Amino acid sequence: MCGRYSYTGNPNHVTTRLGIRAVPSAPRYNIAPSQFAPVIRSVEGHRPAMDQLMWGLVPFWAKDRSIGQKTINARSEKLDETGSFKTPFRYRRCLVLSDGFFEWKRFGREKQAYRILMKDESTFAFAGLWDHWNRPDGAVLETFTIVTTQANSLIRDIHHRMPVILPPSKWEMWLSQEERSPKRLQPILESFPAEAMQVYAVSDWVNRVEHDSPRCWQAVEAPPEQTELF
Repeated sequence: MCGRYSYTGNPNHVTTRLGIRAVPSAPRYNIAPSQFAPVIRSVEGHRPAMDQLMWGLVPFWAKDRSIGQKTINARSEKLDETGSFKTPFRYRRCLVLSDGFFEWKRFGREKQAYRILMKDESTFAFAGLWDHWNRPDGAVLETFTIVTTQANSLIRDIHHRMPVILPPSKWEMWLSQEERSPKRLQPILESFPAEAMQVYAVSDWVNRVEHDSPRCWQAVEAPPEQTELF
C-alpha cells in the first residue's frame, strides 16, 4: 500500500533521463489522497511531459468522483482484471515523482510511521495509471493511482505491500503509447531492490494530512519490538 508520500520538487534525475523539460513545483512533504501532485505522462502520441493530477483514480465511466477514495492504489497482479484499471493499464500509464513514502506499523494499540526512501536520497518514480473524468459542470478531472506490489525484505516487516518503483531503464517502456501488451508490461512491476533503499521511524506529525512541512520527516526512535511472554 502507499497512502502518503513526498516530492520536494527536484525532478532533474527523472526529466534529464527522459529528455523533457523540468517544471519546478513547491516542496511537498506529505502528499495525501485527493491532493494534486506531479506526474509524467505521454498524451496522444506527444512526448512525455509533466502535469499536475489528483491522487485517486476516477475512471472515465464513473458516475461520480467518490470512487477515487478507493482507488489511490492499484494491485499490480490484477491490473488487467480490475474494471477501474484495465483500460488505463493499456493506454494511460504515468510516472509518479517521489523522493520518499510513508508506511505505518502497529505496536500494540499504537501505530508508528516510517519514511522509506533511496539510500542516496534521490528522486525516483512510482509506476502509475491515470484517467480523465467529465465533471457535472463540463470540466475534465484528471486523476492517477499508484501501482503496488509485494514488499521487499526492507519493508516487509512494516507492511506486506509497497509501491512499484520503476528503475530508469523501464521508464520509456512504461510511458510508451505503442506498448499495450499486459504480458510485456506485467514483468516489470516488481519489488525494488531492498539494498538500494533505507527506512527510518518519523514523528507522528506526519499522521495529519494538513501537516506538510519538513517536520514530517523528523527522525525518532522506533518503539522496541514486543516479545512473547509465554
